[in-house]
Amino acid sequence: MKFILKQRTFFLLTACFLVAASLYLLLSGAADPATPDHGPFTSDEQAVERSFDMIRPETRIEKHIFLHPKTPKPGDFLVLEAGPLGSGFEPELDFDFSGEISNFYRTGNLLFAVIGICYDTEPGRYKISVENSLTRDNKNNLEAVVEVSGKEFQESRFSMPAGITEGWDPERLAREREMIREAMAETVAYPLWVQRFINPLEEGRVTSEFGVIRIIDGNPPRRHDGIDLAADEGTPIIAPNRGIVRLADSLLAGGKTVIIDHGLDLSSSYMHLDSLAVEEGEIVERGQLLGTVGMTGYATGPHLHWEVNIGQSPVNPKQILDNDLLWIPPGYVERKLTAGD
Repeated sequence: MKFILKQRTFFLLTACFLVAASLYLLLSGAADPATPDHGPFTSDEQAVERSFDMIRPETRIEKHIFLHPKTPKPGDFLVLEAGPLGSGFEPELDFDFSGEISNFYRTGNLLFAVIGICYDTEPGRYKISVENSLTRDNKNNLEAVVEVSGKEFQESRFSMPAGITEGWDPERLAREREMIREAMAETVAYPLWVQRFINPLEEGRVTSEFGVIRIIDGNPPRRHDGIDLAADEGTPIIAPNRGIVRLADSLLAGGKTVIIDHGLDLSSSYMHLDSLAVEEGEIVERGQLLGTVGMTGYATGPHLHWEVNIGQSPVNPKQILDNDLLWIPPGYVERKLTAGD
């Protein structure tokens, strides 16, 4: 009996030693020096770094279009992966629904893009195709079908206090609309995010959902392009992910406003702030303070208007919290592939 116990103890200790040794080798080989663009790797980055062999240019896989999510709703975005594509393939994407596409982003022989689906899109099956703009050779086209499901958007009727826009200069409003458009258009060609996106206002209470049909003071209906989150004045607002501040200014309608470029034509906007903690051109990290909740601009109570756009097309901000964008490899993977590592 003592011999059997000693034998079991020996095997148990040996197994523990082998597991510990394997973990040590795995972890010691996973770390890589920091890249100049992104700083030290996080644990999430290390996981991607270890798996980038899966998308090397020489990888042999069947030609395909991968779409996520499988059944998006109006106002959602689609992550598209297509390939493998040769070096002589200049992609052109075509789809037969209302929406906007990001820049193309190559990782090895795979192509990635994000498509914003307009919230006015009718439910149905739609075709998406990737064509070679150089040859127009139909044999090499990639095609897929996406089924957009139905979604009911609420209707909201309310009035704003008389005189809230009194004295507003129409020319200044037009200039500020152009400032917002330009800020959303300025982007880097690769993803700046690596980790998952987080909520910019964790304790906020949703008072108006994305896409709500608003009728204010009896005027023609307008769609709500973001989410309104009510919170106490002065509540901190944080960056949901890494990005570059493209706008940090006090506007008439938006009040104190911040717009962040997350790369690949994806931007997020924060309006009606009480104070600003960032400046234009600043690189912000996930969780960094952007400012505080307020009620500046066209607002009657303290809240955050949070908006997410693909180019100029608004999409549901809640979707970026669902990790859908983690399907796209981060920018440093492409640089390693390009370098031939």
